Amino acid sequence: MQDVNSYRIGIVGAGALGGALAIALNKKGFTVTKIFSRSESSIKKLCSRIDGSSLSKSVQEVSDNTDIIFITTSDNAIQTSAESSSWQKGQIVIHCSGVSGLEVLDKAKRDGASIGSMHPLQPFSDMDLGSKNLNNITFGIDGDKIALDIISKLVKILDAISIRIDPRFRALYHLSGVMAGNLLLGMASSISDIWQKIGLSREDGAKALIPMMIQSCKNIIELGIPQSMAGPYVRGDYDTVKMHLDSLQKSHPDILPMYVELAKISLKYADEKVGGAISQSKKILELLDEYN
Repeated sequence: MQDVNSYRIGIVGAGALGGALAIALNKKGFTVTKIFSRSESSIKKLCSRIDGSSLSKSVQEVSDNTDIIFITTSDNAIQTSAESSSWQKGQIVIHCSGVSGLEVLDKAKRDGASIGSMHPLQPFSDMDLGSKNLNNITFGIDGDKIALDIISKLVKILDAISIRIDPRFRALYHLSGVMAGNLLLGMASSISDIWQKIGLSREDGAKALIPMMIQSCKNIIELGIPQSMAGPYVRGDYDTVKMHLDSLQKSHPDILPMYVELAKISLKYADEKVGGAISQSKKILELLDEYN
């Protein structure tokens, strides 16, 4: 097998994820040869970041000129992209979906290519920023023997971590990432909005609250579950929780259901840490149910 760094890289889908991977791999010494996307402006933007890369008019043109092809389109476009081209033995075709199985690459497999998946557990909103934030993140990977060997090497070169994902549980794996990323962003945005009610901006809220969120997450890594739990649910502060509920009911009734459900979940881990007698979980649960 040839040295992995000598493989020519092709990108199908020049959005934030495809762009981040292309830029990061190029910085690690890989030649990113061809880029195709539905948006020509996206291709030109990415090509401007990578010397030696060029715009392609089709997936087939990418396939004809590259060895490792990343399909970084939306999930529902992966199979269409794979089926729109012919592939050949020696190529490695990799999709970057967290939820899709390898079957979406069946056309490439039938043509003789090796197939795999390499999904980063990381939100991508911008290709330049994303390319700088790949080290130490986790990639969920799968594939045939050849593809897995190449993907494992690519992840290591990116200074990241790889874990093998059982195809039966891809949806559960992916939804955990969505909750930790996309839904966490939604929660962070909504709680920042609360600051507008106290005479400050949601930007002020974000600047103040995000470091707290980051430290809370660090506490999980450093102290573990449930020892990282803190706050009114651990202390059994019934009156504090009631004030929260009353305030939300008046000012942000749209956020109240989220608070109630997250509080119920938190009580489970509060009990695990200090026991129900201290956390007052039964009494607080009854209170939370009154606000459903």
